[in-house]
Amino acid sequence: MSGSADSPSHDEVVTDLVEYFVVVVRDTEALEKLVPALVEVVHSSAIRILDLVAVATDSNGVANFIEMDTIASLDGLTLVDAPIGGLLSTHDIDLVSLALAPDSTAIILVAEDRWAEPLSVAARESGGEVLAGERIPRGRVEAALKGLRRVEGHMLHGTHQDGP
Repeated sequence: MSGSADSPSHDEVVTDLVEYFVVVVRDTEALEKLVPALVEVVHSSAIRILDLVAVATDSNGVANFIEMDTIASLDGLTLVDAPIGGLLSTHDIDLVSLALAPDSTAIILVAEDRWAEPLSVAARESGGEVLAGERIPRGRVEAALKGLRRVEGHMLHGTHQDGP
């Protein structure tokens, strides 16, 4: 990859490819199961972690920051790709915390979608940009797929005619 204006260097952030994820697990210990998956997507160059914050809520729903260095399993992430940090504001973290159920733990991850960089470069070279993207909630995707299967089943079984 060259360092031209249209093609960012490895250290630059492709700003039209940045998104956030909120991954909720049952407790702090469960965060350990996320680390290998995060390391894998970073190693594969699918994403680059730009900021990462962990937060836990108590039984009353009160949120507390979790210092990343207190979670030994997260050390693997900093060895792979040290986050820039500071992109998530206290307000951002507070908004996520309000959405968490009591007694849950979450990581808030800001990542650059490196897998989409060729698309972004092509868009910029043609005078455009990757304008937006959004995660579709799992329940909505599952409902849409179920509806699609139902329609396909109806089409396969209900549209043929018997006889001449």
